[in-house]
Amino acid sequence: MGDALTAHRENEIQNLVQAGAPESTALKPLTIWTSTRRRTVETAEYLSTLGFRVRQRSQMSQLNPGVCEKMSERRIREMFPDEVAKHDQDPYHHRYPRAESYHDLAVRLEPIILELEREQNDLLIIAHESVLRVLYGYLMACSAQDIPNLSFPRDEIIEIIPASYNNESRRIHIPGLPQKLIPASPEDIRIPVPPSVVPSGAVSPMSGLGTPAHGTQTPENSGKEAGGLPLRRAGGAPPADPKS
Repeated sequence: MGDALTAHRENEIQNLVQAGAPESTALKPLTIWTSTRRRTVETAEYLSTLGFRVRQRSQMSQLNPGVCEKMSERRIREMFPDEVAKHDQDPYHHRYPRAESYHDLAVRLEPIILELEREQNDLLIIAHESVLRVLYGYLMACSAQDIPNLSFPRDEIIEIIPASYNNESRRIHIPGLPQKLIPASPEDIRIPVPPSVVPSGAVSPMSGLGTPAHGTQTPENSGKEAGGLPLRRAGGAPPADPKS
């Protein structure tokens, strides 16, 4: 991931310089946020050796699966058929026994989102897929019922670019990643979730932080993963293409 990210940033700098931006200010410095889990910290180690600032954020731990942790889908359906039915009805608000719901996770992430909104540098977020779903859902104005279904391939970085009305997203492919690393995160609860029957009107993932719009924007092409969300902050880029 580090090589793909640095190559992408170098290409962005070249494009901005060609468009007339000074090379010294073409891109904002890059800051990296990770959860405190070993896997995400290890993912960021290489970037740290390149001189990027890395911060560990305890609030960015994955959604707590409660008693369902490490259970297979079949086992969950056998032991908790009523809970599975409730989850099918409202996957955003439902929580399994001793677990968190996506709404609970969104409330936990509220300080992260508030700080993210104030961050002036470019930002790379490395976290579990459940955390990326909530953050992406907020930034891209996804409806609450769609957030649990968002999927992020491990061989891609999703870049979110702030814009005046609707943020934009791009995919940055990570070449040469071993195929065995691309499958879904083993800690995800894989319960097939049909379209939720939540009443019309989107529910805000973040209490007090705005309501997601109906026209949901999700990462195209499914493929589960725990990966990175880079956010480029506006400033220093030509007006035609706001920076992330």
